[in-house]
Amino acid sequence: MSRLAAIASVFLLSACASTEPTVELPPIEGALVRAINFNGQGGIEIAGYRWTSEQDSRANGMMLRDVEAVLTELEPQPTTDENTYTMLNTAIAKPGQLNIDQILYGAQYDFYFWFMENEPRTRRTMSIEIEGQMVEENMGNLAFQKWHRYGPYAVELSDGELN
Repeated sequence: MSRLAAIASVFLLSACASTEPTVELPPIEGALVRAINFNGQGGIEIAGYRWTSEQDSRANGMMLRDVEAVLTELEPQPTTDENTYTMLNTAIAKPGQLNIDQILYGAQYDFYFWFMENEPRTRRTMSIEIEGQMVEENMGNLAFQKWHRYGPYAVELSDGELN
């Protein structure tokens, strides 16, 4: 049985009026280990799971270096529930490579990432590497103000530190 670690990886967001209906995503299954609301408050619930704040995650073994805190008031496309809206509007950003490390016990984990594009003239594409394994080479590439949940990406962790 795999454990679940949901990490909201959300960068530079933007605003616009909503015209599309809310999209129902496939459910996330498994025992939640940590869902992180980067630059946001803890205690919100998304997809039936309670999210923690970035500060609480840092206090519990997460390491994050040289990131910019981003706070926006955007209307994601497609529209979302209030908690997902809140999570997508609290974010971190960093030009170039963004490294997130987390102390975790050894097990198999499924990872999810949330991303919303805020640059009207740019479509960003990112690669995701977990524990030295490339799990996604084309994350992003979304139209302005679109968002998407990526994953699950299954990774076996054996050394006690997620990189």
